[in-house]
Amino acid sequence: MTLITGSALQVSPLPLKGSRQWKGHQFPIAFRVDQAGKTPDIEQSVSYLHGLAASGEFTHLLQQHGGVVFRGFGSPSAETFSKLVNAAERGRNNTPYEQVGLAGKRTAQASEVYTANEGPETQRFFLHNEYARYTRYPGFIHFYCEVEPITGGESPIGNSLEMFDRIVQEIPEFVKEVNERGLSMTQIYPAPYDNDGKSNYFDYTGVDTFGQTLKLGDDQETIRQKVEAQVRRLTDDYEWLEDGSIRVVQHVKAANLYLGLPNWFNGLSARHGTATFMDALEPPYKGTDGKTYPPATYTDGTEIPRAYLDRILAISRELEIPFKWEAGDILFVDNLRTMHGRAPWSDGPRRILVSMWDVLPGTVDNYRPNA
Repeated sequence: MTLITGSALQVSPLPLKGSRQWKGHQFPIAFRVDQAGKTPDIEQSVSYLHGLAASGEFTHLLQQHGGVVFRGFGSPSAETFSKLVNAAERGRNNTPYEQVGLAGKRTAQASEVYTANEGPETQRFFLHNEYARYTRYPGFIHFYCEVEPITGGESPIGNSLEMFDRIVQEIPEFVKEVNERGLSMTQIYPAPYDNDGKSNYFDYTGVDTFGQTLKLGDDQETIRQKVEAQVRRLTDDYEWLEDGSIRVVQHVKAANLYLGLPNWFNGLSARHGTATFMDALEPPYKGTDGKTYPPATYTDGTEIPRAYLDRILAISRELEIPFKWEAGDILFVDNLRTMHGRAPWSDGPRRILVSMWDVLPGTVDNYRPNA
């Protein structure tokens, strides 16, 4: 199977364990690439992906299938990923996503390439759309395996459109209520502190958090003013706390319309899953990792009943398709319709890289079920 003509690469369907049909489309879809039976060189790979993007087929595949896997490009490295992902996204004239409000740790590796969340290998990340509990989010998040784990470390994905269908079938009263009352998601960003080497350290001064314009030598008042300016790019609902941290509340919808289809997009399952994992379900919502995990609420501040959150988390776990990595794999993800997560691992290193890009115009709209 060749997806574009004139390519020196051979592209063939790749059976993927766990992949399944949803409304006539494989989720996700996967391909193996080679060059006359050999590993393709980087120039041919870049040319292929650029052509795929420029033809419109790259966008079509993502919109139809949610996730697209390519296996076989070879020479796994951050630089290789950077060349490939830039070819794919700039080939359709897309622009990189600017992070604001990052609540975790990522480290830049190459042009538009970061490490994936650097949380400890024992921690599970539950299904979520990237930045879905924020008012700003990327349209696409692409993953790349530089070093494959020996045991565990899969990246589960789930279909956000199917997630909406399941939730509206099983707890329609919640969908109606959250649509009418709105959804608020709270994050506590700590002041800088000595983290003693803890993984996934972050504070409000991070360059991808709210420290984008900070300069060495800024006094505390200047720091606060600059941090607040970045916070206001997301929300006007924030408060400095007595311990020097800042509480940021973002008001979002539970669902949107993706190309006209209702789509679950809010971060509820991931936040509730993490709070459960961290034993942070009761006040003061302090997790075993020392971080605070305030519960999601309706816009008026009323907590969402735990029974709803438990069921939403359970549905997301039922929809998981574990993706097992091989070095050099690229998993292209349409963030508006595909959730992702991370399974723990125990044997050896695991190094997954990410690249985030903006929403394409005309793909997402407000969800108005009563309109």
